[in-house]
Amino acid sequence: MFRYILIRIVWIFILLFTILSINFAVTKLAPSYPPPTEEEKSMYFNKQVYDGYMEFRLVTEAKEMEEIRKKIATGEAIRSSYYEDKGDFIRAFEPVPVSEQYFKWIKNIVTRWDWGLSTRVAVGKPVFDILKERIPTTMALNVIALLFYIPIGLTLGIIAALNKDKIIDNFISIAVMIMISIPNFVIIIMLVMIFGYYLEWLPSIFPAKDAVAALRFRGLILPVLALTFGPVAGLTRITRAELTEVLTSEFLLLARTKGLTRRQAVIRHAMRNSMVPLVPTIIFSFVGILGGTVIMERIYSIPGTGQIFLRSLTRNAYDYNLLLSLSAFYTSIALFAILIVDVTYGIIDPRIRMGGRK
Repeated sequence: MFRYILIRIVWIFILLFTILSINFAVTKLAPSYPPPTEEEKSMYFNKQVYDGYMEFRLVTEAKEMEEIRKKIATGEAIRSSYYEDKGDFIRAFEPVPVSEQYFKWIKNIVTRWDWGLSTRVAVGKPVFDILKERIPTTMALNVIALLFYIPIGLTLGIIAALNKDKIIDNFISIAVMIMISIPNFVIIIMLVMIFGYYLEWLPSIFPAKDAVAALRFRGLILPVLALTFGPVAGLTRITRAELTEVLTSEFLLLARTKGLTRRQAVIRHAMRNSMVPLVPTIIFSFVGILGGTVIMERIYSIPGTGQIFLRSLTRNAYDYNLLLSLSAFYTSIALFAILIVDVTYGIIDPRIRMGGRK
């Protein structure tokens, strides 16, 4: 098992490296958008030279200076370049070849853990520092939602399976269809309108960091509820389907004939066999709601990674360094979730040997 996990971790880093490399290449094919003010531009492009993404030179020849000034005046200057006209000379910041930028980018991450500076969302601030401030909020929301929807989904699924084709089963099935068909951003809007504006029981936007603890706790209620609706419905549906199939299996009938009560047979045998497909569903649903918070964070003004992801995608104001670091964050979680799913197979059912030899 240890050898299998080690090999999978190596493959995770290979896949992560490949995905980020593709993202970097695509990013460099698109036009860049440096900071808006001249002072911020100067700081940014000097940092680009220091990181090895651009080269700096002084232009003193009259002919070349005239050509550069003409390009600047007509708007034909390359967007990724930067020129400071000092009268007698021009300070030129021009990008090096993309292949050279790529290796410099890898070197900066590996040797200095430097993902670059933000150019739009928080100008001049290291993007990794931005993520460190926002990841805890996003992860807290998703983990709390996970702790809520697992017991609720399992309980409703078990009740529906044990009461198959009865009134309570039909009621749960109808509720599941309704819940699973409504996106979480629609649910958060409805909850805010009802509990935030109409009843005024809960905050209509996410409280600030310096708010009192009680207000911050109340601010978690609406987003957590919105995040749990879909996963509860999905988990209930799968639990009902798996448990219904197991309850009609021969080995469970044999357990009943040996003297086990229905409750003992369900707890000892039925649930354990049903957990093999259920655990991967739970883990992947966590990854799903993590991605689903992107729009919801914008609606409820939650200071998480989803909100800055949308801001960094703003038209004509892309923050490419931040986009690359966010891609690394979401991709890493998805890849490690796949590893956890594979490992849990062997833990739940010892007969499944991951990476074992024949």
